[in-house]
Amino acid sequence: MNDSKSDKRPVSTYLPFVGLALGFLAVSVFFWFFPPEEAIEIVGVENSYLVLFLLAFFSGLLAFSGIPYHWVLIAFAVGGLEPWLLGLAAATGVIIGDSTSYLVGYYGHHVVPDKLRGSINRLSSFMHRHPRLVPAFFFVYGSIAPFSNDLVGITTGVARYPFWRVMLPLGLGNLVFNTTLAYFAVNAYSVIETFSGWLP
Repeated sequence: MNDSKSDKRPVSTYLPFVGLALGFLAVSVFFWFFPPEEAIEIVGVENSYLVLFLLAFFSGLLAFSGIPYHWVLIAFAVGGLEPWLLGLAAATGVIIGDSTSYLVGYYGHHVVPDKLRGSINRLSSFMHRHPRLVPAFFFVYGSIAPFSNDLVGITTGVARYPFWRVMLPLGLGNLVFNTTLAYFAVNAYSVIETFSGWLP
């Protein structure tokens, strides 16, 4: 007879995850209460790019985490930081973090359920038959989809699709998306300020 207590994990196992969650909660609260310019003044210009990089990295590292680094990118862009540097910092962090998803799929392919093996084998066959089409798809996906790249990374890893044919176009797409988002935030904020000046 198994002791049910032996199946329970110690509380210390969850402490790193709790710490990360509290840390990201603190960052979210910070940017909620401080205006963008004031937040940058407190954090520092150089540190701001590093903070965004780290948030984007953990967003890519923690599968399906949903860490809202986009809000920080928008706040820093509105606060006056260089949009293209913000886009570069965010895209670099995300793609380095997402590389772990690919490696999980690549080295953990043997634990894939049998029900999914057929679908992944068909996907792998399609990707290898269309070597030019697939990277283009990854680039477009990264450019327009504000979703997690984890599913793409894990699936292509399991299918043993070449790493650079996944991560390079996906990373370039993320660069386009994040840079565009930063420039859009700046222009949208300027429009809002202009219209608010016309109001009584």
